[in-house]
Amino acid sequence: MFIVSIDEDVCTGCDLCADSCPAGILAFDEEKKKSYVSGDETECMGCEACITVCESGAITIMEI
Repeated sequence: MFIVSIDEDVCTGCDLCADSCPAGILAFDEEKKKSYVSGDETECMGCEACITVCESGAITIMEI
């Protein structure tokens, strides 16, 4: 099982992570211009697709 998190202070708001997430648990807040975990963070599959596209390094995935 994995947990995904996004550091909003580091996120640049490119929205690539939300587009790449096959689990559909990442989303983009149009008002804040930041990505966030919109679903249950433990639904992360650990595929690291979001990490691959995140140029700012704002995303971490931890195995629990």
